Amino acid sequence: MDIVSKSDDAPAQAGTPKGEKRQFRKVAARGAAYSGLAQGLKILLSMASVIVVARLLAPTDFGVIAMTTPITGFILIFQNLGLNQAVVQARTISEEQTNALFFYNLAASAAIALIFLAISPLVGLFYGDPRPAYITAASALTVLLTGTTLQHTALLNRAMRFRALSFVDITTAAASLLFTIGFALWLRNFWALWLGAFCGTVVNALLVWRIDRWRPSRRIVWGSARNMVKFGANLTGFNFMNFIRKNIDNVLIAKMWGSSALGLYDRSYKLMMFPLEKVNSPLARVMLPALARVQDEPGRYRRMFLLAIQTLSIFSVPGIMAVAMCSDLVIPLLFGARWTDASPIFFWLSLAAVTQPVSNATGWLFISSGRTKEMFHWGLYSTPVTIAAFLIGLPWGPVGVAKAYFLSQAVTVPVLYYWCTRDTPVSARDLYAAIVPTLLGGILAWGVVNLARGELSTIPLLATAFACSYGFSIAVQGATKKGRAALVEMTRLLSAARP
Repeated sequence: MDIVSKSDDAPAQAGTPKGEKRQFRKVAARGAAYSGLAQGLKILLSMASVIVVARLLAPTDFGVIAMTTPITGFILIFQNLGLNQAVVQARTISEEQTNALFFYNLAASAAIALIFLAISPLVGLFYGDPRPAYITAASALTVLLTGTTLQHTALLNRAMRFRALSFVDITTAAASLLFTIGFALWLRNFWALWLGAFCGTVVNALLVWRIDRWRPSRRIVWGSARNMVKFGANLTGFNFMNFIRKNIDNVLIAKMWGSSALGLYDRSYKLMMFPLEKVNSPLARVMLPALARVQDEPGRYRRMFLLAIQTLSIFSVPGIMAVAMCSDLVIPLLFGARWTDASPIFFWLSLAAVTQPVSNATGWLFISSGRTKEMFHWGLYSTPVTIAAFLIGLPWGPVGVAKAYFLSQAVTVPVLYYWCTRDTPVSARDLYAAIVPTLLGGILAWGVVNLARGELSTIPLLATAFACSYGFSIAVQGATKKGRAALVEMTRLLSAARP
């Protein structure tokens, strides 16, 4: 018996294979629309939080939270053990398996909470500052609470209940923003950031338990989830390596240059990378179950994946190029004059982010096809290369680290494109074809903006950068046969997404 939450969004029986494909396409399109709308609102809320709270708190307050991020981030690796994706990818899942996975997650969360409490004094000793120790200990509460929601969220995703998930995401983000601003006005210190995030976690837990009616029971067969645990173990191994790769820069900068330098780097990183991750997350929510269902149909699998990454590229890369070419204006405008030193950091991180939309999407290939072991092997290569780059750039401060991160992409991205497409209907050439037209459009826009710099003030110049970047990118995309086909297909999907 397959455990699936009842959903108004889930595909109905359409009677014929052709009808089923049409219905599936409609569900996927609407799911993307719901998730896209939710993420758009979440990005606006996140940006508002970054901008408003940055004016209420000092860079060192953000630096304290960033010091703990490499440690608290472990909850996302060892809490779900890769089991959420295993639930989504599995063709069927029984009541016994669902119960076993729930209690696996709960046990892992309890163990990690105890570890956080035990190591918090060591964190304070490492940094020579007691404040990160307080945050690490307090995060044990977040770990325990989040552990109770993982299985419910996975079941909602498996059932393709994207509308419900989008509602949860938006409500959680709004609550977190309001609580963070309120605590920042009241406390004026780093605790405001943690308390705001924790209150958002409470709201999230209440909502997912209310929306998803599944409840754990004593019907447990521990061995029934063995294959899922193996799948999740490889994914957890990759997540562990990827976590180190994405957080070791914070540790190195904090240790060598202090919390103020880390605050500048962290805000620059969040401003650039955080929106990209927020775009990839909802698309992954839609694409993973969708690709898993058509993995036995190579043609559909390839078309679906390529359309997704072309859409990602068209919507994301021109915006990245626009803020990169105006980085010296963006940071003072959003954060204020005291953050001006973050401008060169933001510039190099923006350049590094150009390949991120497509690179992030390669995880869909690994996971939907059950190739998490190869995904783990990729992490074993990319992590040491990136760490070496950070160490090379570290003597030049956070700017040197950001520049080194950009340069490391030239070594890792080609290998990633080759490795992720092995034994799949998708080729590395397909990935390059998805990103090159938008890159060319951005380069053309950069030339126009440089010519206009002496003639336009800040806001008109930023508007010109965005208009030219998106306009040229779409024009270049439309100049090729595949690009025109992608634009037409995007239009069809938008039509299918209508109620």
